[in-house]
Amino acid sequence: MSANKNHNGNKMSNRLIAVCSVAVGVIYTSGYVVTELHTKEVTAINQKITGASSVQPETVPAASSIGSSGTKAKYRDGTYHGQGSNHIGSIEVAVSIKNGKISTVEITNCTTSYPESYVSDLPRQVVGRQSSNVDVVSGATRSTEDFQAAVDEALQQAMSG
Repeated sequence: MSANKNHNGNKMSNRLIAVCSVAVGVIYTSGYVVTELHTKEVTAINQKITGASSVQPETVPAASSIGSSGTKAKYRDGTYHGQGSNHIGSIEVAVSIKNGKISTVEITNCTTSYPESYVSDLPRQVVGRQSSNVDVVSGATRSTEDFQAAVDEALQQAMSG
């Protein structure tokens, strides 16, 4: 049986095949465009929060571009607190800054619908990346977003200026 025949043995028209191919291409392209726009929005927000202006996110984490290069420290030393919340709960964090860099992040309260253990690796990522840009926890997306918002709030307080 030819690949262009339907289950009744009738041949599919070339026009139908072309229309289906175009539809798949349009759906793929629109998904790509939406993803790219979202990535650019997130990058712009991170740059606004961190004060970076021309950071290449693929090669240099935005938050580590200042402080370790001998220039003015990015954050004031101390411990700062932040909270992120939504309709399913909230996360509170304490972010400690030492020598202008994020030295520790601690989840001080977690009332999300998922246990704290779901997001317990995120503080380590913040310290390692010197940024609130962490991996989204599959199945706990809103909890991850709460954590990021809490860290961002604390880092805003720590900004030197």
